[in-house]
Amino acid sequence: MNNIVAAPKRSRYQLVFDVETTGLLPKQSKLNPQLTINDYPHITQLSFVLYDIVEKKVIQTFDNFIQLPSTVQISDEVTKITGITWDICNQGIPIVDALIEFYKAYSICDGIVAHNLDFDEKVIMIELERNVESIVEIEPRCLSLFRSVFEELKGMERYCTMRKGSALCNILVEPTQDGKVPRVKWPKLSELYVKLFQEPAPEGLHNAMVDVTACLKCYLKMRHNTAIV
Repeated sequence: MNNIVAAPKRSRYQLVFDVETTGLLPKQSKLNPQLTINDYPHITQLSFVLYDIVEKKVIQTFDNFIQLPSTVQISDEVTKITGITWDICNQGIPIVDALIEFYKAYSICDGIVAHNLDFDEKVIMIELERNVESIVEIEPRCLSLFRSVFEELKGMERYCTMRKGSALCNILVEPTQDGKVPRVKWPKLSELYVKLFQEPAPEGLHNAMVDVTACLKCYLKMRHNTAIV
């Protein structure tokens, strides 16, 4: 009898990505019960790396600011956080070009990684919807981005460092109402980084490329107990 158990397939190519945007996702309310696509933020910067787990190296890097429609503004508050202005975005590339490059990397990866994956995925999907006519004409395969069937057939792994790092950081937030117990909050990328490496977080976080590099480092430590060579 053969007692040898085959080792599980190791996902090789990991797509680590991050976006900066003109704001947060909107919430439905009594004053705004029906959200439209115009209520959602625009992407101002899209960055990603494709990392080879086997070779232990980055094999592709993408980092670009995204051109905005003339009707879209960036608030002073967002600029203060990200350093991104409308003029900086105007020197970038069209969002459709960025989405196509992202799709090319996505289509060959074995897993996707982000800090707050749900947010990054949602805003990319919003941009796909905003630009669906151009995408259908230029590269319709982009519309398979984040499709569950596509990912299931590929055996693609999803890894959110924010969610995975929640128990590790165990940051308690005191309740705002009497009788409630403290809750564990989602860690910021900087908080997770400090917890994992016992050193200050990198300078320049909230630049998407800086965030991607920090997220990759956290992912490798948490998922594979290894480091960037």
